[in-house]
Amino acid sequence: MKAKNSLFISFEGPEASGKSSQIKLLSSYFRKNRIPFIVTREPGGTKIAEKLRKIILDKKQTISNMEEILLFMASRLNNINNIIKPALKLGKIVISDRFADSTFVYQGYVNNFGLKKAISLHESLLDNFLPNRTFLFQLSPRIIISRLIERKNSNKYDKININFHKKIIEGYELLSKNNKRFYKIDATKNRNIIHNEIINKILEIK
Repeated sequence: MKAKNSLFISFEGPEASGKSSQIKLLSSYFRKNRIPFIVTREPGGTKIAEKLRKIILDKKQTISNMEEILLFMASRLNNINNIIKPALKLGKIVISDRFADSTFVYQGYVNNFGLKKAISLHESLLDNFLPNRTFLFQLSPRIIISRLIERKNSNKYDKININFHKKIIEGYELLSKNNKRFYKIDATKNRNIIHNEIINKILEIK
């Protein structure tokens, strides 16, 4: 059971779309206004999940798509049970930098496991636990590539491959179509405009 004022929100989208910057701005807003919250990430959030994250995102590791999906599910379940659900019970807002939707798109759609199969696996193994609201950041493949080139630290999904990013965008479009949980963000807008847009949406829900 979630407490009355609790809220679970996730930030989704392609690489380099500005999610992390907006999470920092949102965190500052919550601190300033003394709103109880926590920030977690996918994969990660707990000691166990962070160890799994290193395996999943390591460029040198060779694991199959099925193995990767199951590692994601294990990491996510550990995060849900130990971080997310306890925070929600205390009435906090939980902000997650990516969640199940990333698995649906990256492993399910882009890596050809199957979008519906990935969703079904989440439903059966994780009881279809999902955010109340998902902010979907949208950006063109060309801008993504230009931003990735400037990145100093990268993981195996920071590919300089325009077709890869086109397919990610396509996957998110399929996933979010006619789904009221998603709120789409034009990631090319000024960061402060985006921040205010997110705040207004959260206040609507609250």
